[in-house]
Amino acid sequence: MSWDHKDVWRRRGKDFLIEVTRHSVKSVDYWEGPNRWCVYAYIYTAHPHFAAFDGPSIFQDATSQMHLHRGCSFLEYPMYEGKVTSAKVGADYHHLHDDRFTHYATASDAYEVFSDADELFEQLQREPRQTAS
Repeated sequence: MSWDHKDVWRRRGKDFLIEVTRHSVKSVDYWEGPNRWCVYAYIYTAHPHFAAFDGPSIFQDATSQMHLHRGCSFLEYPMYEGKVTSAKVGADYHHLHDDRFTHYATASDAYEVFSDADELFEQLQREPRQTAS
């Protein structure tokens, strides 16, 4: 039996949580390393920015206002007992010209990822901008 491993770092704010993850894959070519980094924000229903979300599209005002690396590449609405508990919004660091991130194996190597996560944390900690619905 083979187990997959994933590293997860979390920072909690009022009515939101920021998560940084790293997992490994087999490298697919010479230029690309095995590491895959992502930053996610769990924005709970009590957070003022939650009301800005409108449907499943990653291309919407609520996501475009967020500090995410090269924009939102992940959006889902986790549920508990049939009710939405949050908007989980994220971005990966595996785009064109992101090869350097695939070679970062530690949190200290990936300081840019954590810097982005800190900026997203600060953004969600401030009063969110009002959006047109």
